[in-house]
Amino acid sequence: MKQFIVLMGVLPILILFMLQMGLDQKNSQVTSIIQASVYAAKEEAKQEGYFTKGIKEKLKEDITRLTGITPDKIRIETGDQVKYRYSSGEGRLIYYKVTVKMDELMAAHKVYGISDKDNSYDYVIESYTASEKV
Repeated sequence: MKQFIVLMGVLPILILFMLQMGLDQKNSQVTSIIQASVYAAKEEAKQEGYFTKGIKEKLKEDITRLTGITPDKIRIETGDQVKYRYSSGEGRLIYYKVTVKMDELMAAHKVYGISDKDNSYDYVIESYTASEKV
């Protein structure tokens, strides 16, 4: 009987650990998909010399379609000036910053007393890439 009582106390904690591991795997897959989508968009932008409106829209659509994250949680910041390959210095670098608000950082966050607002984070990819536009 003593073992049963201990089991009833420990079992919920073990279940929370299992739920968290599953959620971590899901979040890892989502971040991998975001990285791959941003990489593909960056490669297109290199050819165009900047992130066109079409590239930005396609990036949002890809992230939404593949992850289920709504477009209003995706922010894309880029320069709107065409950069050329043979420019000198930073004149050939294309800046981009993609921010995706991700929910559900912790499984069963209410059990731990974590609010919905605190249970989310912004996943940010910010970098430069060299233009290939001639």
